[in-house]
Amino acid sequence: MNSFITRIREVAKREVDRMSSRGLYILMVLILPILTILFFSSLLKEGVPTKMPVAIVDLDQTATSRKIARAIDVTPLSKVTEYLQSETEAMSELRTGNIYGFVILPKNLQTDIFESNQPVVSYYYQNGFLIAGGLMQNDLTLILNTLSAGINIQKREAMGQQEDYIMSQVQPIQLSTHQLFNPTASYPAYITTIILPIMLQLFILLMTVYSIGIEIKERTSREWLHLSDKSIVIALTGKLLPYTIIFFLIMMFQNFMLYKVMQIPMHSSLGWLMLGSLMFVLAYQAIGLFCVGLLPMMRHSLNLAAFYGILALTLCGFSFPIESMLPIFRYWAGGFPVRHYMHIFQSQILAGFELRYSIVSYLYLLIFLLVPLTIIRRLKSALIYQNFIENVHKT
Repeated sequence: MNSFITRIREVAKREVDRMSSRGLYILMVLILPILTILFFSSLLKEGVPTKMPVAIVDLDQTATSRKIARAIDVTPLSKVTEYLQSETEAMSELRTGNIYGFVILPKNLQTDIFESNQPVVSYYYQNGFLIAGGLMQNDLTLILNTLSAGINIQKREAMGQQEDYIMSQVQPIQLSTHQLFNPTASYPAYITTIILPIMLQLFILLMTVYSIGIEIKERTSREWLHLSDKSIVIALTGKLLPYTIIFFLIMMFQNFMLYKVMQIPMHSSLGWLMLGSLMFVLAYQAIGLFCVGLLPMMRHSLNLAAFYGILALTLCGFSFPIESMLPIFRYWAGGFPVRHYMHIFQSQILAGFELRYSIVSYLYLLIFLLVPLTIIRRLKSALIYQNFIENVHKT
């Protein structure tokens, strides 16, 4: 056992020397992951988009229409930046991107309200920007429904109706709405918590493949194996150990930014958070080992790892629900460790559910650690024969 630990220490020391002697290692292992975390953490620091520009087309020019325009202007998500004269002018501003939407207050609005003719207030919004369009739709619908109900109440009060009767007519059914686990409707709690692990998994994958593939390409893999007493287990453990420690610390820095700086709710203990983060790093290192073992030529294995990592953003099931995907893609979604990590985040950390709801995800992450066993012999042969596939093609 002492000899085993000593060998691992020697291999790890060799890898640290290699890392410190090349700027690419420092860039890919430290600088870019940290900058990525800082960038995406600050991208949505406000929580939700606010004060999105809208326009008002007031064709009525009465006290009622001006009241509606002021009510729209004071909503948190919308800000009236222009008062235009026609729908054509407003549509032109929408096409140029100066506004995200506009509201048309029709002629005779005030008169029709007093005469109970039910005037139609139209609003148009840019739904090509899905987040902005959805937020604007909810915001304008809410404010116009509220104003409509207020006018109805005032008219009924003027008719001498009792308050209880008025409310039963204006709102026959009362709604009790509860936003669970993300009560402030903060977009970082959904978007940033997905983007950061997906970006970090790319760095883990590529550096795992590169650190092993460069040994084959530069024909230093025999020296590496000799230092580990020809044990592939010792060789891989010692080589990947420094990266495991560094990426785990970066993962914890990411968690610090999410749960302390950005104040995303955390309803789990630090121990479970650390365990999930460590298993996430190890799972992607295992996938990286599989890529370089399957395709021992570095450029091919890097392409495979990059392709696999990028697919996680679409097929992990968080940018688009897997229930709406074709059956083959539903099963494929389970082949990304980030999906299981995000299930742990949503059920255990964000929602505070018991461990039994996320234990399966921990088991899936554990299964990924066994994937390299399928190519371990092929990888050892590549390390011994040093780029043997490329030599065969040249011959």
